[in-house]
Amino acid sequence: MRKNRRKLLRAGTAAAAAVTLIPMIAACGSPTADTGQIDSSLSGNEIADLTEQAFDWGLNIAGFYELRHLYTQQDGPAFHGLNRLQPQLELFNAKTSRVATTVNASTLYSGGMFDLSKDPIVVETPAVTDGRYWSVQAGDQYADWFFKAGSQFSGNAPQRYLLIGPDWHGKLPAGFTGTQIVRAPSDSFVLSARIAVTSRTDADMAAARAVVLGIGAVPLSQWTAAGGHIPALDQQPKVKGDYRSFPRMDQITDIAKSMTALDYLHLLSLALNDPTLTRKADSAKEIQTLNGLARLGLKPGAIFDPDKIDADRRAKIDEGFTRARTNARNAFTATQIDMNGWRLQSDLFADPLDYRAKAGADDVAWGTPVPYQSHTIAYLFTDSGGRDLDGSHRYTLTFDTGTLPPTTEFWELPIYDSAGYFIDNPINRYSVTSGQFASGAYTVTDGKLTFYLQPDPPTDPDQKRNWLPTPPKDHFQLAARFYGPTSGLLDGTYPMAKAVRTD
Repeated sequence: MRKNRRKLLRAGTAAAAAVTLIPMIAACGSPTADTGQIDSSLSGNEIADLTEQAFDWGLNIAGFYELRHLYTQQDGPAFHGLNRLQPQLELFNAKTSRVATTVNASTLYSGGMFDLSKDPIVVETPAVTDGRYWSVQAGDQYADWFFKAGSQFSGNAPQRYLLIGPDWHGKLPAGFTGTQIVRAPSDSFVLSARIAVTSRTDADMAAARAVVLGIGAVPLSQWTAAGGHIPALDQQPKVKGDYRSFPRMDQITDIAKSMTALDYLHLLSLALNDPTLTRKADSAKEIQTLNGLARLGLKPGAIFDPDKIDADRRAKIDEGFTRARTNARNAFTATQIDMNGWRLQSDLFADPLDYRAKAGADDVAWGTPVPYQSHTIAYLFTDSGGRDLDGSHRYTLTFDTGTLPPTTEFWELPIYDSAGYFIDNPINRYSVTSGQFASGAYTVTDGKLTFYLQPDPPTDPDQKRNWLPTPPKDHFQLAARFYGPTSGLLDGTYPMAKAVRTD
């Protein structure tokens, strides 16, 4: 696997994930539990095999647990507290995007980590009258996106919802209809909002900020105390989580770069013993998997202790973890659809019981594969001749304006360096979008929209308007987003433009 493919989408974005998920109740605290012990009858190969199974089944769960720690417990700039949204009022750029990879440059975000174990959550959204895309989505620790509201889902009128836990029974507030009540599959979930920026004028940015600031989510008790509305953000307390942790959790926010195999098993053990991470009681495969993992010391009522693992078993755990990552990435790659040289990711055809492919997706970015009803993603690593995209060369991407990517909302073509970060450039351009095309930002010649991918600006003024800067001494990649995809962007039959090398 090539260098730029290995580094694609590290620990981020539903999702893009970490940054898109940036965000009153302390949850499970620090329960007393026995030390998890590995079954002494297990051979070294069995330990490696079970470690691989633990990776496949639990990567998304462990990743959720670690992200929640980052945003609700760890002191630092990412801390925003439990049950509280944190809006972002600027688009990501080459400087701000380095907290996560392959973020987009076309939406404002808001997000937070929520806990339903004590109180339901009220979500309110404002009227969006200017036709821009907006969405609010909620996903549990399995990356099951169980709630979706927004322009493509529920329209643009003001809306409110009440999210309740899987085991909650209580008195509902007056005035909520049945369609406004959403029972979550887990007590813990992440809420993520996206609001499109179109022309990027001052007026456009102001309108997008008004929408992101108008989206709120708080516990029902807080909503009731405020007279049946969501109080202003600065009136919402920043409550620190009380979930069980261990010292290295502050250093392992990026699973791909900093988490060891023993870190991972320790983290998954904490997740297995967190009652707010509601497990699937009706999954025969999960029950069977957990029965096997119990022999590795991963089970309810026991906390895995890395200090109890001898050198021989540690080596086998490392072997299984390394093998799992390779096999999961290969399985994920196999699920992607060839879309005229682009690799389309859609959960339309995904098997929810294929733990290995799911782990491969989550190893790329937590929260994926994204729900196809929302958007699909297509990656490009090679040119029309099958060669790696290389910043030392020049390329064109040419679209027929009569057959642009068919979406109900919008499309974006962001470009990244080999590590998945935005490329610093003098015009601060990190992507091209359908919104900018509609506003007349690009040159169109004879019905063709051609983008110029190269490290230096074209000398022709018309070509410069369509310039997408690339890194001069690095490989690069694209990860197109299609919000509101229609058939061809769901099944991969749309003929995406190829990158043609021109030198």
